[in-house]
Amino acid sequence: MEKSLGGFKSAIAAFLRKLQLYKNNIRRRALEQFPCLACVTCDLLDEDLALYGEYLENIHDVMQTRVGDLLEMDIPIWVSIPFEVNVTEIDISLQEPLNKIQSDEIMHAKFKDEKYNIWKTIDVATKYPLLWEKVQFYVIAFPTSYLVEAGFSRVSQMLSEKTKYK
Repeated sequence: MEKSLGGFKSAIAAFLRKLQLYKNNIRRRALEQFPCLACVTCDLLDEDLALYGEYLENIHDVMQTRVGDLLEMDIPIWVSIPFEVNVTEIDISLQEPLNKIQSDEIMHAKFKDEKYNIWKTIDVATKYPLLWEKVQFYVIAFPTSYLVEAGFSRVSQMLSEKTKYK
């Protein structure tokens, strides 16, 4: 279910926690997670390790800034696991359409296929317009944020290349 929106949010959060873990471990010379560093541990100065930790902290801070809004999103459970949620526990206006999609065997089969995201299909928009109206914000938020960041990165890269060749 890693293709779900909740799965993306979880993966981002896990990555940020991993950066913090790595930073803490490097600074205390626990290098088991870094085999290349572990091989040269006797040659590493405390200043080197502090610098590596600082690099990881900077990566964490940049990532936190870029994806912080996504992490703060409250993704409803019915968006993440529409076929497992109890319809009586969600907003009453969504109960009937969610009940209908839960009975749709084709949608259920597509949802089980990890390469397929049902919320990104025209089927949902046409067959279940109320669900689509509610879910489209979550579907659009993740790729849009990624595309904006990718665009900024590419422009930054182009500008730095232009400066390099002047």
